[in-house]
Parts: sequence; C-alpha cells; structure tokens
Amino acid sequence: MKIGVIGIGGKTATMFTKELVPIGEVFGIGKKEEIEKIRKKRLFVKRNKNEELVEIPLIEENEFPKDIQFDFLFLCIKNPVFEAVKFYYQKIKEKNFPLPALFLSQNGIEAGEDAILALNEVFGERAKEIQIFRISLFNPVEKKKVKEKEFVIYSLPVRLAISQISGREIKIREIFEKTKIETYFIPRKDSKNMEYSKLFLNLIGMACAVEGFSIFEGFKKREIFKKEVLALREYIKAVKENKGKFLNFPHYPVKFLSFLFRLPISFLFLISPILAFLIEKGRKGKPKDLDEIDYYNGAVIKLAKKAGLKVPINEEILKKAKEKYVH
Repeated sequence: MKIGVIGIGGKTATMFTKELVPIGEVFGIGKKEEIEKIRKKRLFVKRNKNEELVEIPLIEENEFPKDIQFDFLFLCIKNPVFEAVKFYYQKIKEKNFPLPALFLSQNGIEAGEDAILALNEVFGERAKEIQIFRISLFNPVEKKKVKEKEFVIYSLPVRLAISQISGREIKIREIFEKTKIETYFIPRKDSKNMEYSKLFLNLIGMACAVEGFSIFEGFKKREIFKKEVLALREYIKAVKENKGKFLNFPHYPVKFLSFLFRLPISFLFLISPILAFLIEKGRKGKPKDLDEIDYYNGAVIKLAKKAGLKVPINEEILKKAKEKYVH
C-alpha cells in the first residue's frame, strides 16, 4: 500500500509519516523548503522522549504525484482545504491514476464539505467514487526549533477518532489495527457529531488564550471563566438547534462535559481548579493556537447563524483574537 502524507514538515503530517509506516510505504509530500530540511537531516520526531530522524521518500508538491499511484492521501495542512484538495486531485486526474481515499485531519467542522466541493469541481459526478474520511486527533503535537534542528513532539499512544463521510464504504479498521494508533471508529451517521464533539474540546480555553492566559491562570479569574462557560453554552445551543449532538470518546467524555458546563457558574467556578487540571493534563501543557480561530469560534458563529441564533460571547472572543494576535 502506498500512502501520501501532504504537509510534511508540519506537526500533524510529520507525526503521521511515522505512525503509518506499518500500513505500507509512506511518502512525505510538501513544499520545497520543508523537504530541504528533511534532506539536510534537520527534522526529528520526539515520541515519549525518544528522538528519531525523519527519513522517508519525499515528493515536492510541484512534482506530485510523480509515477506513484497512491492508495491513501492524508491531507494534514491547516484550513482551508478547498484549493489544496483541488490541486492534488487535479494532478491525479491528469495522470489518469486511480483515485486514492482522502483523509482530512483539520480542526473545525467544515473541512469535509470543502473537500467534497473541490472534488466535485475536478471530477463532477465521478467525485462520489472517492472515499473521504474525517479524522479527529486528540494528541497535542508541538513543534520546536533548537538551533538548526526542528522537533515534532508528541506522546504515545496516538489517539484519534475517524469517520467516513463520502464514497463507497471501505473497511479501514483492519488497516489501522496494524499500527499502534488507538483508533475509535465513528459510524457515518455520526460523522458530523464527531466533528461537533471535537470542536467542543478545542473551544475550551479560547477565552483564556485571547487574554494571554493558560487555562490554569484563566480559570482562576471569575470573569474569564464565566466567558469560557458562556461561550461553550452558546455552542451547545447552536449544535442542538442544528440537530446535532455530542459524543463520548475513550478518555474524552465530551457528552458528559457538555452536561457539566450547563450547571450553575457559581458551582463550576468552585471546581474550576479541578477542571483546569484535567484539561491541561490531557493537553500536556500545550498552549492554545489562535491561528485557526476562524475554524473554532468562527465556526460557532457560522453554525449559530444557520439556526438564527446570536452568540455574542463567541463573537467577542473572535474579534479580540483577530485584533491582538491574528495578522
């Protein structure tokens, strides 16, 4: 089996190039400058403190797909995905190669729909032949530079949820069982609920982050903690009005958390140190990344508009983030 991981050099893509090796031959695909770092032996993976040099076959994006017929493509770049999906699958179409299954690891709740639109533009009706999977990754992944070296850092086991959203169903459970990835498979009927549930986890801490605080620090401040709770409640209502629901995952009881955050704020503030500890423990101290806030709080705003709801707290968080951090 041949697997292409698009976005090599980035955090998630580099992680997958290591973790997917038991499945088949893995190729790193990406920008020339990122590939040069790997060729010069500057990119490493650090898993549970063990450092390994990233050494895989490489393809620059302008050379893709060379003469390789891929079985799977993992698109691990940041949102938006429309242009990237269109670019890579147009290249495959020009070669008249079989159409590989597409795996999308982006945050938010829009990547799947964007990919389907892009494939429809390239293939028309034939786009329905392409299997598309959404991935929800639970591990915090960091990237640090030390002098000339770059390290992609994460802990094992890698945990993710995965759901097929388009195309004829294929059995991938057996394929992922060959890896050491702890994979939780979600039925197609709940694929959107999987995305809603992962976004709930991503939203926790955004009010703290825009104020420059960690969750530990922000949860101690009553007004910031109140914004955290109210922002989540706005999201809970938006999901409900859009006929969605929250799911529990192994180690991540989102359905329970969505109930918990509807309890009185005065009570929640009393237990906020415990909540902060549990959340930060799962994130391994990784700070919130505001680069994709359009796909976090911005996604809440779009979802709410579909149901005719107002979400002023999420709007405030988005506005403040863009004013202070996003350029």
